[in-house]
Amino acid sequence: MNKVRVVTSDGKIWNLPQTYADIIHASQQGPVELDLLTEGPCCQTSGIDAMLDEIVSRFGFDPSLYTIVTSNQLPSSKYREQRTTWVELNMAKKLAQQTQATESTLEKCFGMFIGRSNWQRLGLASHLWVHHKNQTTMTFHYDPIDDFHRSNFGLEELVTRHWSAWPQVYEFIQHLPICLDKQSYPIVWNDQAFNLNDQYQKFFCEIVCETCFTGKTFFVTEKTLRCIINQRPFLVQGPKGYLRNLHELGFKTFSQWWDEGYDEDPSDSRYQTLCSNIDYIAQQNKKDILQWYQEMKPTLEHNVQVLQQLTDKKLLGTEFYHE
Repeated sequence: MNKVRVVTSDGKIWNLPQTYADIIHASQQGPVELDLLTEGPCCQTSGIDAMLDEIVSRFGFDPSLYTIVTSNQLPSSKYREQRTTWVELNMAKKLAQQTQATESTLEKCFGMFIGRSNWQRLGLASHLWVHHKNQTTMTFHYDPIDDFHRSNFGLEELVTRHWSAWPQVYEFIQHLPICLDKQSYPIVWNDQAFNLNDQYQKFFCEIVCETCFTGKTFFVTEKTLRCIINQRPFLVQGPKGYLRNLHELGFKTFSQWWDEGYDEDPSDSRYQTLCSNIDYIAQQNKKDILQWYQEMKPTLEHNVQVLQQLTDKKLLGTEFYHE
């Protein structure tokens, strides 16, 4: 089978003209495997299905030629899909067995660690910076002089969707990049992507911004797994049903302490409800946060145990929620 590498991010195929040409060339030789490189975007919202539809329509290729190899655990394409496990899972399980979680000092309320920007990450980080800066440990590596970052900002989409956010975004971007040190966060995943344990000593709750959040997708990365390993509660900027699907794997989340109704929100409206949740948590006094933290410990410990026992077979064999 001919293999074509397809580089994606949420809602986008990178280098689309070259990918289009590679698929046409491969299709002339027989069956084609579209390798999404261990990523898990929705094939509809990322444009993969639309790209294949156009190729099939224009050149008359048989749709059955195509197999999409994806780490998205939800069906999202009219074409054949072959699901793979999450690339970070085995490393996360190993670290979950080796890592002794550090008790938080609760010096800060929130942690947020961003390598590559997008409109949701930019909006949430701006909100934290302007309204809760002293309560937040943050990295945000966007650098306007770096070509890699300039194409991954999300400013135009954010202000188009939420114009009222512009003043706080303007204030925030003057301070970028925000780095704890030169090695503090890998811009692209590598074997050091979990190496932020020291930062977890300081804060209570992480704002996790997952890689894929648009359309039908359930794709868990080191962002969520790292938080589980370090035994911190989390809010997740992710796709609709993300928390519900974590529950399907046996994980527990935090509806006892704050409203997790945001999990029912489509990705494009989740930004505002997450900001409201952040404000609610920030309004709690230190005594209440300490009480919450103590109450949560059985849940946090349970999640580590679930991660330690999670297998590829369990992951690939679970029927997840989707609409």
